[in-house]
Amino acid sequence: MKNTKSNSLEISVDSKIWININNESFLGLGKIELMEQIRNYGSLTKAAKNMKMSYRKAWGNINKINNIAGKPLVILKRGGKEGGTAEVTEAGEKAIYFFKQLSKEVNNLLAKQKSSLEL
Repeated sequence: MKNTKSNSLEISVDSKIWININNESFLGLGKIELMEQIRNYGSLTKAAKNMKMSYRKAWGNINKINNIAGKPLVILKRGGKEGGTAEVTEAGEKAIYFFKQLSKEVNNLLAKQKSSLEL
């Protein structure tokens, strides 16, 4: 195998964050994005469609996080012909904020560690 030397190495450090409650997956980037889309559209159907996710999967994700949290992070209201609505609650907004802050802190830590990494 030919050994090629380069003066610079492209190094990246990545991480994914999941918040678990009682060993159950509670929140990760996908569920946070879904909640943000619900906030933007006011509709689970539109949020799911925008994320290229089935309505059934989106509904299951919201149902799961509401059940694990023990209180609603998103309120879904059934609708008739015109469809229902979806609303992120105050607890849901706090969860989004906490997750975003945690992600920011982890990414800052990784960037700091990456800058001191030498190979």
